[in-house]
Amino acid sequence: MTATPHNTPAVSADGHSAAAPTRAGGWSDRALGLVCLGIAVWYTFEARTFDGTAFGSGPVGPKTLPTGIGILFGALALYLIVRPDPSPRWPTASAGWQIGLVVLSSYIYGRVMEPIGFIAASAAMTIVIGLLFRAPPKALFPLSLAFPIVLAYVFNNWLELQLPDGWWGGF
Repeated sequence: MTATPHNTPAVSADGHSAAAPTRAGGWSDRALGLVCLGIAVWYTFEARTFDGTAFGSGPVGPKTLPTGIGILFGALALYLIVRPDPSPRWPTASAGWQIGLVVLSSYIYGRVMEPIGFIAASAAMTIVIGLLFRAPPKALFPLSLAFPIVLAYVFNNWLELQLPDGWWGGF
């Protein structure tokens, strides 16, 4: 390790300290990678059990997108296992709260989409996440309503895939 004029450790081009990684370096990434790989394998096998539904069947049916997501998630998990960051930086406490609130709001979104409909649930979810990440309210509120309306119109009318109407009514 070389020292700079003020006796501080040298920093590499990617912003990490040039010090040798500690013995525990990368193990948090590997542990997360193993957990994610297990979830990806379960998710992919579960996706393969989907039968034809209102969304159709055939070569590109209800199994295709979730299977692709599961395979991609598994590949990214393998990357974490094989190439962990030698000195990972953990998120701050406020970032941890934001992540937790996004996960919680995603769960709630999935639970309320059927009763209140895609448009209302998606608008509320977009507003919650936008506020969590400090989006400007002047743009956030109109776009949070416009985006799900456009998506619902495209899915229901052009792709002929019916999204939950709920009390909104839909298209």
